[in-house]
Amino acid sequence: MTRSTSTAVPTPTVSPFLLAETGAVSRRIEALGVARTLRTGEHLYRQGDTSATFHVIVRGRVRIHMVRPDGTVRVISWAEPGASLGEGPCFDGAPHPVTAAAVVPTEIRSIGRDALIEAAREDPELLVEVVRRVAHKQRVLHLHVCLDGLPARERVALLLGHLVEAYGEGALGAPTTQARLSVRPPVDELALMVGLTRVTTSRELSRLVAEGVLRKDGRSIVVRDLPSLRRRVDAVAV
Repeated sequence: MTRSTSTAVPTPTVSPFLLAETGAVSRRIEALGVARTLRTGEHLYRQGDTSATFHVIVRGRVRIHMVRPDGTVRVISWAEPGASLGEGPCFDGAPHPVTAAAVVPTEIRSIGRDALIEAAREDPELLVEVVRRVAHKQRVLHLHVCLDGLPARERVALLLGHLVEAYGEGALGAPTTQARLSVRPPVDELALMVGLTRVTTSRELSRLVAEGVLRKDGRSIVVRDLPSLRRRVDAVAV
């Protein structure tokens, strides 16, 4: 019996900088795959590789980045459980435009193109979900293009705003006004996500600390004034 395709629009992921998915369709896609584990630092695929499979993260975290023609690196996003990677090259046969590598021990499932097509004959919602995810990644790339036209201060504020939505935890008994990031990305990594140098990113973070928006606690970042950060994010026209 053919499964009917849902007309409901899934809730989008909380941040373009973060790829993560949940729900019944995600689990059905995942179930088609072959299990594999990645060590910290191990590549799932490299920029320029070709493949007839795509991958779903079961646990862990994967960093997606590209090396540009001038040799500089741009971090595109992080991918977490439920996210799928590599759908485009799987279906169009072109080389991967980015590299994906585990940043912590990670478990994935790899799904072959033919396996998905065969399953979609009875469950067309699977293909609808894959198309939605590819469309979301187009928006991620749109965000990065827009970021390159923004001042450094706005780039850093936008990135922090997205990371708080994805990884913010209530801090110091004031969950509505303060949050601590549960991830601890180094300044270098933050800089690579918004196309800035480490020095510029560090300067902008220090400016936010001086203005009372942030507090640094070792490598951790605590947002002391969430309303102020959200106003800054809302003012960024992207």
